[in-house]
Amino acid sequence: MNTRNTKQKEIILHTIQSMDTHPTILEIYDAVCKVDASIGQATVYRNVSKLVEEGAIYKIPTNDGQDHYDGNCRRHYHFFCKQCHQLFDLYDDEAFRLIEKMKKNHQFQINDVHILGEGICTNCESCNSPLLENNNYKE
Repeated sequence: MNTRNTKQKEIILHTIQSMDTHPTILEIYDAVCKVDASIGQATVYRNVSKLVEEGAIYKIPTNDGQDHYDGNCRRHYHFFCKQCHQLFDLYDDEAFRLIEKMKKNHQFQINDVHILGEGICTNCESCNSPLLENNNYKE
C-alpha cells in the first residue's frame, strides 16, 4: 500500500512540475487523470496538501477564490492579473535583498516569504486600450 501511495505522490508531483502554468487543484486533478486515470480526486487533494507541507510545491492563495500551485521551487514571487486570472513568475533580486535586510536588522528568522502583486497584465491592458473600446483600432 505504501508503494502505491508513493508512486501516486510521485506522479502528482511530476505532473505539477511539468505544468508551466500555476494550476488550481482541479486542473492538477485533470492533468493527473491523463497520466493515470486510477488516481482519485481525494488522493490528489491529499497528496497536494502533503507536497505543500513538505515544501516540494508552493500554494499560492489568490483573490479569485481558488488556490493555485507552483512546482517551481526556485525562489521567486508572483503577479496575479485581476482580469484574466493568470499568474506570472517574478524574479527580483531587490526583493531578496530586502528580505535579507529585514532578517539582519530585526534578527528575525524568516523561513518563507510570499509576495503576490495584483493588477492588470500588459496583455489585458492592451486589450482594454481606448483605441479598442472606441473601435478606432484597425488591424
